[in-house]
Amino acid sequence: MKTWNIIGNRRWGYLLSALIIIPGIIALVVWGLDLGIDFTGGTLMDLRLGRDASVSEIRAVLATFGHQEAVIQKTPEQPNQVLIRTAALDEPTVARIQAALGQRFGGVDRAASSVANVGPQIGRELRTRAVTAVLIGLVLQLLYISWRFRSVRFALTADVALFHDLLIVVGLFALLRKEIDSAFVAVLLTVIGYSVNDTVVIFDRIRDTLAQRLRLPFAEMVNRSILEVLVRSLTTGIGAVMAILAIYVFGGVTIRDFALGLGIAVITGTYSSIFVASPLLVDWENWSERRNCCAPNYKRTKSESRCPQGECAHVTVCQAQPSRDGRKDHVQSGKTTRSQSSHHSVHRRGRHRTRHLEGVRQSVRRGGQESIREREIDRLV
Repeated sequence: MKTWNIIGNRRWGYLLSALIIIPGIIALVVWGLDLGIDFTGGTLMDLRLGRDASVSEIRAVLATFGHQEAVIQKTPEQPNQVLIRTAALDEPTVARIQAALGQRFGGVDRAASSVANVGPQIGRELRTRAVTAVLIGLVLQLLYISWRFRSVRFALTADVALFHDLLIVVGLFALLRKEIDSAFVAVLLTVIGYSVNDTVVIFDRIRDTLAQRLRLPFAEMVNRSILEVLVRSLTTGIGAVMAILAIYVFGGVTIRDFALGLGIAVITGTYSSIFVASPLLVDWENWSERRNCCAPNYKRTKSESRCPQGECAHVTVCQAQPSRDGRKDHVQSGKTTRSQSSHHSVHRRGRHRTRHLEGVRQSVRRGGQESIREREIDRLV
C-alpha cells in the first residue's frame, strides 16, 4: 500500500509558504500596518442616549461623518449607555456627532456623558506591551519544548514554524488592509498557543517512534509519525475553523476581523506543524549527519545520492542511500578518518583488530548500523 510521502515532498510545502509570506512582507514594507486607535490614539465618547439603540443603528449615524470603522460597545446593564471610540476628532465634530445621535435616539444626557482624547503616548505604550507579550510567549514555548523533549533541536524548529505562522497572519492583514487593534494582539497570542500545541503533538509521536528503535531512516520515521496523527490534526483544525466561521458570519462587524485572524491562525498552525516544523527537523538531521559522519578525505561516487553515513571508533563505514533507478545500496568500508598509512597500520596491530573490522563490515552489510543508530536515537530522544 502506497503511503503519502510528506517528507519526501517537503520542498513543495516550503514553496507554498514562500508564495504566501513574500507578498505579505512586500505589503508590510510598502503599505505597513493599518494601526487602529488603540495604537495611534483617538477620541473616546461615553454617551447616555435617550432610548436604547442597537450597534448597527449607531454605526449608521457615525457613517454619515465618515467614521463607520469606529469601535462601539454596549453593556446589558445600561442599555442606553454607549461607548464610542473613533480617530482623533476636534470639538466641533464631536458636537455634531452628539447632536445627530441625540436627534435620532431621543437626546443625549450631557451630565451622564463624557468625551476624552486618547493621546499617542498610550498607543505607543500599548504597542510596546503587545510586542513584549508576543516575545515572552515565544521564549516560554522555546523553554517548554526544550524541557519537554530534552532537545534544543525540537524547540528551534518549532520556533521557526511559529515565526512562519506569525509572518503569514501579519502579512495577510497587511495585504487585506485590515485595521490592527488590541484584539489583534489576542490573535497573535492565539497563533503562538495553537501552533505550539499542534507541533508538540506531532513531535511527541516522532519521539515515540524514535524510541521504538526501528531500523528505518530518520526521514521515514518522521513521515510515519506524521501520518499517524494526520487525521487527528486535520479533524481538530477543521472543527475549530467551522466554529470560527460561524462567529465570522453571525458575530457582527465588530468581531469579524478578530474571527478572521483566528481562522488564519488555526489554518497556519495546522499547516506549519505538518509541512514546516517536521520537515525542518528532518533537514536539520540530514545536515547533522553529513557534518558528523563524512570523513574529510572521502569522495562520493556517481552511484551515491547523498553523503555517506556511519562511523566506528577506529573506522568510518559509509553506506549510501538507494539511487533513484533502483540499484542496491553502495557499501564502502575500511576507510579510516586518518591517512592511508594510518589505515594500514591499523591492520598491522594484530588479529584482534582485524576481527573487529570484519565484524563492523558484516554488521553494515546486514543493513544494521545498530550501535550508530542507537547512539543517534539516544541523542534525539
